[in-house]
Amino acid sequence: MPLTRPAPRIVANGILYIAACALPWSGAAAAEDRSLFATWDQNPFIQVHHLPGAQQLPALGRGQWHAQVGYDLASNASDETRPSGDRLVLDGESHRTHLELSHGLGERLSLTLAVPFVAHTGGFLDGFIQEWHSLLGLSNRRRKAFDDDELAFAFLPAEGPGFAVVERSRGIGDLRLSADWRLRPATAESRSLSLRGGIKLPTGDSATLLGSGSTDFSLQVLSTDEVTLSRWGMTLGWMLGGLWLGPGEVLDDLRRDLVVFGSAGVSRPVSRRLGVRLQFDAHTPFYDSRLRALGSSSVQASIGGSLDLAHGRLDLALTENLFTDTTPDVGLHLAWRTRLGARR
Repeated sequence: MPLTRPAPRIVANGILYIAACALPWSGAAAAEDRSLFATWDQNPFIQVHHLPGAQQLPALGRGQWHAQVGYDLASNASDETRPSGDRLVLDGESHRTHLELSHGLGERLSLTLAVPFVAHTGGFLDGFIQEWHSLLGLSNRRRKAFDDDELAFAFLPAEGPGFAVVERSRGIGDLRLSADWRLRPATAESRSLSLRGGIKLPTGDSATLLGSGSTDFSLQVLSTDEVTLSRWGMTLGWMLGGLWLGPGEVLDDLRRDLVVFGSAGVSRPVSRRLGVRLQFDAHTPFYDSRLRALGSSSVQASIGGSLDLAHGRLDLALTENLFTDTTPDVGLHLAWRTRLGARR
């Protein structure tokens, strides 16, 4: 009989209730920062490439620092076999904690170092997610095919060697260095525009899906638009980017050289300190495969909000896949961000 874990279940139910109820609210004041969530696809074979986030940095003057601590949890439960004999099993939870430190080199230019800590476990959310799906009238057929709180991330091809992680793993993931160039600030009359270039370094253990074993390069365009939807009191944010994947150690025979990714979302203030947001993140396939979780484009939705605190900002969002098996079933995103050495 599986162990019960009432505390996480109560907390998760509360988070889902707040997120689901928040979007219809209205408010009179806009929050200062309307940038997007730093969410991305947490499929264990995708997250090894450390997709860059969609969140814009605040304006940093020369010598100023900005910090962000984020936590992402994703629950996977899928087992797919193609007529060719290729099989992919994703059963378990991935936890990703990341620290980002940004330093302003001038009014327009800043540098960021992102350090992730990744863990793959059997987890504890299986029972809660089944209850949530039942409440919404969604099927639990796939999840009931797996034992609760087990771990198996495996690619089993019809021919040749496979790749599998069946024991818990944790450690430093792949580091990312990036530079942001602010082309235009956001105002009530204009839309912001920024360029971001980055490099991901193979510092994580690829054998346990903590990293990809590859050096990857990225280029993004990011914007915050307070003009287009201003009549409804909303702000539009978007990001579009390309990721160039280098030779690595995770399914390298199937790896594609270029992945296009993007995000778009709308936010609305609830009060002077609280704002809510609905966001969509998408990317083209990372691998040449007929397995959906490897070879299909994906879209996930995030719903949540941001709360201004005395010395920073707290982001909270729930993520959900929109197409079966292309992203993890459900996920949670938390982030706290602040300027260092000065009050916001």
